[in-house]
Amino acid sequence: MSSHHASTGLLGRVTARAAGASARRPKTVILLWLVLVVGLVAAGTMAGTKSLSDAESGVGDSARADQQLVDAGLSDPAVESVLIRSGDRATTAKVTADVVRRTSKLPDTARVRGPKQVPALSTAGGRTTLVQVTLRGDPADAGDHVDGLAAAVKAARAAHPDATLQVAGPGTVDKVINKIVEEDLRRAELISLPITLVILLVAFGALVAASIPLLLGVTSVAGAIGGLGLISQFAPLGDAATSLVVLIGLAVGVDYSLFYIRREREERKRGLGPQAALNATAATVGRAVAVSGLTVIVALAGLLVTGMPVFTSMALGTMLVVAIAIVGSLTVLPAVLALLGDRIDRGRLPGARRRIARRSARPHRPGPWERIAGAVTRRPGAALLTTACILGALAVPALQLNTSDSANSLPKHEPVMVAQRAIESAFPGAPDNAELVVRAHGLRSSQSREGLAGLGRRAQKVTGGRGDVAVRIARDGRTALVSVPMPDRGDDGNAVTVDALRSEIAPTAREVAPGASMLVTGDAAGGLDVTERFNTTTPIVIAFVLVLALVLLLATFRSLPLALGVLGLNLLSVCATYGVLTAIFQHTWAEKILDFTSNGTVTDWVPLNAFVILFGLSMDYTILVLERIREARADGRSPREAATEGVGSTARTVTSAAVVMVAIFAIFPTLPLIEMKMLGVALAAGVLIDATIVRGIALPAVVTLLGERGVRAPRRSRRRAASLQVAPDVR
Repeated sequence: MSSHHASTGLLGRVTARAAGASARRPKTVILLWLVLVVGLVAAGTMAGTKSLSDAESGVGDSARADQQLVDAGLSDPAVESVLIRSGDRATTAKVTADVVRRTSKLPDTARVRGPKQVPALSTAGGRTTLVQVTLRGDPADAGDHVDGLAAAVKAARAAHPDATLQVAGPGTVDKVINKIVEEDLRRAELISLPITLVILLVAFGALVAASIPLLLGVTSVAGAIGGLGLISQFAPLGDAATSLVVLIGLAVGVDYSLFYIRREREERKRGLGPQAALNATAATVGRAVAVSGLTVIVALAGLLVTGMPVFTSMALGTMLVVAIAIVGSLTVLPAVLALLGDRIDRGRLPGARRRIARRSARPHRPGPWERIAGAVTRRPGAALLTTACILGALAVPALQLNTSDSANSLPKHEPVMVAQRAIESAFPGAPDNAELVVRAHGLRSSQSREGLAGLGRRAQKVTGGRGDVAVRIARDGRTALVSVPMPDRGDDGNAVTVDALRSEIAPTAREVAPGASMLVTGDAAGGLDVTERFNTTTPIVIAFVLVLALVLLLATFRSLPLALGVLGLNLLSVCATYGVLTAIFQHTWAEKILDFTSNGTVTDWVPLNAFVILFGLSMDYTILVLERIREARADGRSPREAATEGVGSTARTVTSAAVVMVAIFAIFPTLPLIEMKMLGVALAAGVLIDATIVRGIALPAVVTLLGERGVRAPRRSRRRAASLQVAPDVR
């Protein structure tokens, strides 16, 4: 195949020149790359990292209410609940007094309340009580202030083995989640490195060649994490931003390097010298890397459209890591290949050299994917219809997709979740509050205080929570916080309660003071607002990404039917992925397999994140195959022949890249957090669907059906290719 006879266009010439310049001064380019990475890490370290506060991460009325509380100095402190149960009233009273005594002495404790202060905190004839420990400090950092409480409860449990003590609250939950994020997620990321190396070692058959993609991915991620510190100065980071940067950075960095190295080795086997092979690779795969990388960036930019602060830093960070990976693939990678030369094949696996020699000696035989593509292109209509039916069947469960701001991130058997359910059962509304934020003048007057108390009583009738209503008023008398116990009735029940508070109770705030207004916040209200924002912005994000991707595909391949066909296949692939996600997590059949507890919904941010990530990553394979088809068309092949050849010649590369991605993503379902399980399953399933059904069957069928209207033979290809092939070697 005379792949060099393809017209490379302006972008191909730019990537070829960048590779040529890098190959002429490889040590300088590698040094500059290291300076860039180290510089970003140092700059990020010096700048520090700003994290999103709870008030900054929300949306809608609840976010405005949270900000009003912050401005008024009324942010509700974190309250941890200790549930105490025993077989008799005297034992429970004794243990309760001991817990109150121990927790009152803690430096992180602001206030302790038990049945003596609030009689409603005792039930079951005094055999079950609740001790509420109010923590000092910022409630957003409650997880940092529960170690003393945990130690005190542990000591009380040891001193009273005849009683059962359980503790739960926002700080305890945060502590467990932070541990998972910091330890388990980091361990999963570290595990992904040797797994990726093993896969690359099998793909290349040589240790040095396998190490290069991993090194590019790791250095790209390191630079981007440093850059996150700078980004956080104007776009504070959410909890998942760093993990997503690692996930995406490693995936695209390894993929782009794998594409590049495989093609360069292929050109060398065809008899080209080092520089000619590098030029040819840069003009073809380099062009594909640039286009696919820009597509990934465009897709990730869709997260900015949501207007949600938590996604702003996430989008900017992942866009940065992809941009760094593109720059590295087009500059430092050619420099490394030029510097290593034939030494790239050092560290060969036993028998690898003999297998390569045998493959080189025997005539070309079509591989399995090339044979499949050949069968597809002979009957493209039937193949495309079959593919659409398969993907459509997989997508059917997505029609029942139900999203929510799921609070049950942790497995059902996690001790803190067991404690939370026990507390909710014994004292409905104790773990959570609905927070009513009232704004007016003169709220510190006795009349307004009575009005606020009455507002709380009316709200408590709506929530049905047990316990007392707390009223706090800012010093300036312009803002008041009314905390009302609110039982957890599930997503639908909580939504009904919040809607009732906003529609029925909020208008009665005028009885508190003239011109008074009321907003509702709290966990339930915040979750409802976030879910509604997702529901309204997701179609806008999808439209934004599709339009920009259409423009990019048109500029690259200059065929509207092809661009529309590719976008249609990508959408069908994403819908099939949503179907798999829904079938697994909205039902109970996979709970034991993946160790989660289904609440009948999918966490609201997962589908949108999965869409933008999968849309970008799946375009990597599509563009790589289309570029190879484009080369075959330039060499005079018919659309049918070019489609078969393009799929066959990229089969090993795409398969290796897909195996790497699936292996990385498949680690995340092993983590305790259900959101990570969902995202890992969605990404692994999406990549698997795209790399097999879409790339191997649907894409060649579409290209064949479009014929001359699809991938067109570029003009002036041979003249340009000749200049690439005769380029002098750098010795």
